[in-house]
Amino acid sequence: MKRKYLYIQSFTSLLLPAICFMVCLTGGNVAFAQQNAYEEVLSRFIGEHKYDIEKPGALDGVQAPDFSAETIVGKSVSLASLKGKVIVLNFWFIACKPCKLEVDPLNEIVDKYKNKDIVFLSIAREKQEDLLQYLAANTFDFQTIADPKAFIAGDVFHILGYPTTIVIDRIGKIRYYSLGGKINEDAVRADFKRELIPVIDEHLSKDMK
Repeated sequence: MKRKYLYIQSFTSLLLPAICFMVCLTGGNVAFAQQNAYEEVLSRFIGEHKYDIEKPGALDGVQAPDFSAETIVGKSVSLASLKGKVIVLNFWFIACKPCKLEVDPLNEIVDKYKNKDIVFLSIAREKQEDLLQYLAANTFDFQTIADPKAFIAGDVFHILGYPTTIVIDRIGKIRYYSLGGKINEDAVRADFKRELIPVIDEHLSKDMK
């Protein structure tokens, strides 16, 4: 049995669609339908079954909900605009010790896939000014979005805890979902080598269909 270490995130809006955000910022009906489809799948993982969400295949092939945001350096990003690329999302916050253990191994993965059709985005439950100060002294090679009220983490993706890592394929479907961290960096690297990297390799090798 894998040992997982995570910070639990509780959201009262687990099954409530983020209507205004999705309709106003990401193109109306299509994005709203994606959000509803995603939330319909999430409704299977409630109560004692909620952590089944990260079992192999639990979310495989589910359309990821779209969102639009700006990185802490002012770059506009959305999942829709990144169609055609593999996307790795990492949800974290500064005081999360399991999150910090993932940073160096994740940076190594960014370096491994430089010049490939892949985008690495981190969604941090922090204010922008705090992130700018922290990241000036602590290198994290993902493009980072400040999510201080956990809107993207909570109202859009409804993550259950930190860290959470999600891989989205070239056509916007979820192919990997990992919740919780490890006890040390070596365990993180071993887990990424066994589970995350093969998924990235598989979907980088595939064309859009």
